[in-house]
Amino acid sequence: MTRRERLERKLENREAWADGRRAKADALHRRAEPYRGDTAFWTQPGHIPERARILRGLERAYEHGQVAAHHDSKAAGLEAQLDRSIFSDDDNAIAELEARIAEHEATRDRMVLVNKLFRKGAAAGLAELGIDLEQLRAKLKEAGAYWGSKPHLPYELSNLGARIRSDRERIKDIQARRARTERAESSAGGVVIEGETWVRVTFAEKPARAILDALKAAGFRWGQGSWMGERAKLPEGIL
Repeated sequence: MTRRERLERKLENREAWADGRRAKADALHRRAEPYRGDTAFWTQPGHIPERARILRGLERAYEHGQVAAHHDSKAAGLEAQLDRSIFSDDDNAIAELEARIAEHEATRDRMVLVNKLFRKGAAAGLAELGIDLEQLRAKLKEAGAYWGSKPHLPYELSNLGARIRSDRERIKDIQARRARTERAESSAGGVVIEGETWVRVTFAEKPARAILDALKAAGFRWGQGSWMGERAKLPEGIL
C-alpha cells in the first residue's frame, strides 16, 4: 500500500467516524424534538425522569457534535495534504516533481527579469509582463526602506532555489529507490541486501508481518523504501 493509499484510507475513516457521530447526535436531538417549546415540561419544579433523560441525551449530542467536528477537521487536513503533496511512491511522482520544478524555475526567472527591468526603468518591458512601472515604484515607496530597492527580495529567489534543489534531490532519491526495488524484483528471493557493517534491505513486495516485526526488534528502521540497520543484527530467514 502506498502512502497516498494509506492517507486516503485514513481520510475515509475520519469521514465515516464524523458521519457516525453526527447520526448519533441527530438521533438524540430527535428524541428531544417533541418537547421543543413545551414550557411546562422544562420549567416545572421537581425531578422529572423524562426531562432528566432528555437533558442527558442533549449533553451526549453536544459531545458527539464536538467529536464529529474534530474528525471533520482532521479529514480536511488529510484532504489538503493529499491535494498538495507529491509522495515518493506515487506512480507519477517524478513527472509531478519535474512539473513543479519547471513552474518554480519560471517563477524565479520572472522575478529576476522584473528586478532587472525595474532597475533599468524599462516601462515597456514591464508593461509586457502586465506591470505598471509607476505603480510599482509607488508601492515600493510606500513599503519603505524595509523592502529595499527591488520588487522581489533576495530571500524570495533563494527560497525558490531551495525548493528547486530539494525537488531535484527527491527525484534522485526516487530513482534510486525504484532501482533498488527493481533489483529486488529480479533477485531470486525477492530481496536485496546492500552494505557491509550497515545494510539496506529492500523487498520487492511487502514481507510477512513476522519479518517486519523481526526487523523492528533488531533495531532496523524504515526509510526511502528500505529497512536499514546493522548487518550483525540482521534477522535470520530474510533471504
